[in-house]
Amino acid sequence: MKLLVSLLVAGTLLLSGSFVILAQTDDCSGLIVAKCASCHSLKRVCRALGKKDLAQWQKTNERMVKKGMTVTDEELVRINKYLSGATSDDAICQ
Repeated sequence: MKLLVSLLVAGTLLLSGSFVILAQTDDCSGLIVAKCASCHSLKRVCRALGKKDLAQWQKTNERMVKKGMTVTDEELVRINKYLSGATSDDAICQ
């Protein structure tokens, strides 16, 4: 019985750790800080959160790339996806 309880507890801890890792991979706030805050305040980004959809963020960030933001295609996709679903309550605005 003790073995069964121990296995259940261990399994629960392993699964909860997996969900934390998945949540962290979707959160690219550190990437946004590195790429966006190098040129302007994040207040500017936070004011637009919840107001722009994915297409608008793509257009904005394509313009930022033309102005010199260095970002890979994969990073740009992650940034646009994150910003299009973020709100001013998210980590980057705290």
